[in-house]
Amino acid sequence: MKKVSVLILSCMLTLLLAPAVFAAPNSGDEQKVDVADELITMAWLDRLKIESEDKAFRLKLGGTFSFDWGQINEDYRVASVYDSVQDHKQEVRYAKPLIDLKLYDDYDFRVQYEFVGTRGQFLDVWGQAKNIPYVGSLKVGHFKEPFSMAILTGDTGDTMMEYASSSVFSQSRNVGVQLSNTYLDGRINAAAGVFNKAAYMDDSFTNGNSGVDLTGRVGWRPYQEDDGRKLVHLGLGYSHQFLDGTEQSSSFSPKVGSNLSTIKLTGTGSMVADGQDLFNFELAGVWDQFWIMSELSTAYVDRKSDKDALFYGYHVDVGYIITGETKPFKSSNAVFGAIVPDNPFNPLKGGWGALEVALQYAHTDLNDSSADIKGGVQDNIGVALNWFLNSHTRVAANYIHAGVSDRENSSLTDGELDIYQCRISFYF
Repeated sequence: MKKVSVLILSCMLTLLLAPAVFAAPNSGDEQKVDVADELITMAWLDRLKIESEDKAFRLKLGGTFSFDWGQINEDYRVASVYDSVQDHKQEVRYAKPLIDLKLYDDYDFRVQYEFVGTRGQFLDVWGQAKNIPYVGSLKVGHFKEPFSMAILTGDTGDTMMEYASSSVFSQSRNVGVQLSNTYLDGRINAAAGVFNKAAYMDDSFTNGNSGVDLTGRVGWRPYQEDDGRKLVHLGLGYSHQFLDGTEQSSSFSPKVGSNLSTIKLTGTGSMVADGQDLFNFELAGVWDQFWIMSELSTAYVDRKSDKDALFYGYHVDVGYIITGETKPFKSSNAVFGAIVPDNPFNPLKGGWGALEVALQYAHTDLNDSSADIKGGVQDNIGVALNWFLNSHTRVAANYIHAGVSDRENSSLTDGELDIYQCRISFYF
């Protein structure tokens, strides 16, 4: 109880100290400096921007930084398998500097690197040609596969501090080529690509040699009005992943909702497979201050010698913005964006930022009795309080209750743990 009290006091202290960043420029406030005889201008508009006078050349410098700390309490069943050393922990979750370059409104380029823990890696390294007749956009490089609204939404627009456990079935970044386009005045989004797994950048699915993914996603807003303040989104994602049954293995083992914990409550173990098919169904909506996002994911694993296996999971997120803002929806790629306060934090001018409360329930079933796999059933209940001080700063507090049941392929058959964690993020 004493440790929990220390954590709560730490969170409260951060909530009091974090407003020091309110001096950052507000979103939409553009500060320009002319250089090079007015042929080039430098401006601050969400990020540091350098552009030519005719806007044919635009360079933006930005990035994100997050620091986490929390308290993790496991019950005796989990502690009997994992050493009870979770206790109070903190870490620099990540630092991600990025460079964006735009040329003539027809070409985009991005490079983003991630410093996390004791290692680093490239995240986005890609170029994109836009406005191609009948095609739309062509993207080449290392980037996120078009699968799962939650994964594509990313760090700044997400609900909880980490992805839901059911997102273990969703692919992330790989090397590939993608075509994308929009239809019906932006109400329909479609993207499809061919990707080669870069195991050193993303080893969540396979181990060993690289495989090939065929991945696509379609999103549709059958109802949308009031400039996106009211909408309904439906989405479907599919990925077929070719695996080498002799040298590659597939496995699914979700996190518990915190990067501070090394505990894995569920896991299928290694499965030698020739391929797997992933499906993801999306339902999301916005109604002024209220929003909802849900996904149902399935994974069908074509095992080489044993019977094929089927797993599934889903999560439901609901949120309400107490201060009256609307969660922004980006029609260009059908994802949620970060909340921008109507009144950025500045007590001298009566501004206190935007405050959001959210709930998440996630269910992941890694059992398939017919395939003789008992990886367990994981249920997570999460509560989030997000305070957006301005368009560049967010303070988050999460409580997560995670539990596992019906697992047989591990010494941990059932158990529960509670996670109390906070994060302060800066993004530009």
